[in-house]
Amino acid sequence: MRALSGMAGIGVFAFILILLREVMEHPMWDETGEAPTTLEFANALFNDWSVAVVVLGGLLAMAMIGASYLVRDERLINLLWDMGGEEE
Repeated sequence: MRALSGMAGIGVFAFILILLREVMEHPMWDETGEAPTTLEFANALFNDWSVAVVVLGGLLAMAMIGASYLVRDERLINLLWDMGGEEE
């Protein structure tokens, strides 16, 4: 099972590298077709795409809050232990 998990991790990492390379080489960044610099990429994110970044950040925040709500354990023994009480 660990081998399968390791292979999945390597596959995801390779996919991210390939995706990043394709995005950086896309001709929309510059008329010359060169990859953008870090400053150009930051300007594109925070000036041209600012509304999309804010909306995406809000969606990710809601997803994290929802995930933390779903993970909570509300069994009686855990609630009593959190409050420092004893079972009766």
